[in-house]
Amino acid sequence: MKKEKRSLFNMVFGNKKQNIVNDNVLRLLSGFNATYTNISDNIDDNIIAKECIHTIATHCAKMMPRHYQQNGEFKNHISGQINYIISIKPNPYMTTYDFIYKTISLLLAQNNEYIYQDIDDKGYLRGLYPLNPLFCTLVEYEKEVWLKFQFIDGNIYYVKYDRIIHLRNFYTKHDFYGDTNQTLEGAIETQTVADDGIKNAIKISASLRGVLKASQAMLKDKDIEEMKSNFVKSLLSSTDGIGGLDARLDFKEINLNPVLLEKEQLEMVNGNIYGYFMISEYIVKSKYTADEWNAFYESVLEPRAIQMGQAFTNAIFNEKAIKDGHRIEFSVNRIKYAKTETKISLIKEAGALGLITVDEGREIFDLPAIGGEEGKKRLQTLNVINANLADKYQGGINDGKSNKGNEN
Repeated sequence: MKKEKRSLFNMVFGNKKQNIVNDNVLRLLSGFNATYTNISDNIDDNIIAKECIHTIATHCAKMMPRHYQQNGEFKNHISGQINYIISIKPNPYMTTYDFIYKTISLLLAQNNEYIYQDIDDKGYLRGLYPLNPLFCTLVEYEKEVWLKFQFIDGNIYYVKYDRIIHLRNFYTKHDFYGDTNQTLEGAIETQTVADDGIKNAIKISASLRGVLKASQAMLKDKDIEEMKSNFVKSLLSSTDGIGGLDARLDFKEINLNPVLLEKEQLEMVNGNIYGYFMISEYIVKSKYTADEWNAFYESVLEPRAIQMGQAFTNAIFNEKAIKDGHRIEFSVNRIKYAKTETKISLIKEAGALGLITVDEGREIFDLPAIGGEEGKKRLQTLNVINANLADKYQGGINDGKSNKGNEN
């Protein structure tokens, strides 16, 4: 008996046939089209854009998602199904690292990313799947907003908008979608032309360098080919760079000087692509300073962490749970991935003020915790005094008193 092939599409969305036949395209306030086309061919083919996306996605994938409940000033960590899905295994086919990497990569390449929530009949979350549809259309069905996804293989699936975690980039003009990457097209096209020019220059330099002209009109093609072969052999076997030439042949050199962009022009073109993704070449090449890393963290990683935390919270929890303090947080430990000198400097300064414990300092260097009272101990320099004691000390001076005077 022939075994039936299972479709990943059906494994994610199920085999249940949808009966949505009278979908109405949603009319938007902005008047824009309700359909978004996810095409990122130019970005996928451009090495600098690809490097930028890979770098950002790689660092974002280091984020640590967690489910917690805010209780006054304290965050109580919640260990349950939701926390397991977001922090360990979003779905049967991905780790959390893979899930975040793919999510951010698609978001940056297309400015829209749709994460499908697989929810069981009892309303419990079973998994999260980053989708990559070819077309997405906003439709109205039974007075609610739905998304009509059409995938590259022709499959179509309808999903209620509140079942999707929708992440958007350059969210300005459209009511629902992030803008396209059209403004990047010009920079990518120019950079591609410059890159092709360099490739062609290399090919030209290794191709035709000159022609051999026969001085006798009656020479046969066979004779010309033989003289040419002898000339090439003479040139290649020469130790002084001088080759012998038959008297019946005349060599004429061809100078091909392809026009290339100046270094400054090329740097400007490449810089436009780096700037579009708000990342520097030094971050991409892992040659950054502490200040450059901090700028990257504050302008790229931290905003993404906030965006994802809010989007996941609003999509996964209902209004009551949110009011009860349930949150999803994507934590980025900016110090853990800093350079060793930066870590040492931080521990010296923060430790002197009593801001970190011994075990917290060891965690920064990925060292095992000591545990117990010793691990909880806070080391503090004698140059720092408790604020209350400082007030008392200052008050004693103002009163004309001193410890020595109190001894009498």
